[in-house]
Amino acid sequence: MGFINRVLLFFYTLFFGIVSLGVILLVFNVIPERVLLNEYQYAVHQWQTGAIAGVVFLLSVHLLFCAFAGKRKTETTSGDIVLVHGEVGDVNVSLNAIKEMVERISSNVRGVREAKVKCVLEHSEEKGDYLRLDIRINVGQERSIAAISDELRTLAGKYLTEIACINNFEVAVSVLEIVSGVVVKKRRLK
Repeated sequence: MGFINRVLLFFYTLFFGIVSLGVILLVFNVIPERVLLNEYQYAVHQWQTGAIAGVVFLLSVHLLFCAFAGKRKTETTSGDIVLVHGEVGDVNVSLNAIKEMVERISSNVRGVREAKVKCVLEHSEEKGDYLRLDIRINVGQERSIAAISDELRTLAGKYLTEIACINNFEVAVSVLEIVSGVVVKKRRLK
């Protein structure tokens, strides 16, 4: 259940807690009957009473559907780690380390001007845990987009399987911009 639904559930239970307290007060005759009938007749003739009842009904239906909704896949990003099983023991690999390495690999492909990678670890019931990489690139016109995409997928897959030892992954390549002109690649100092 998401944050918004939890807030709605909080106010929903608070409302019905107050209503149940009012019913308890009525049962023990704490409130005189004539006062109760006067308030009842006043509330029935107000349009706000119907609007509040409608909102409570819609909220009830929404929370009922939330209760029967299936569990969605959850995803984790950035600071999280991937557990890699080695021969001697397990190793924790940061998603940020994988993201930066795939960005470097992608930037070195001929025809790619700029690469940004979104790295997400997804948990789903049917696939289990798998890594999803979304590589977004700006390319030049000197090479075909299909060839660049194939090379990116091959290099990223090779890196993930051979170096990072991750076998369950999915790589998506998106071209954000096709740039014209000749580019001179400058070395970056670190």
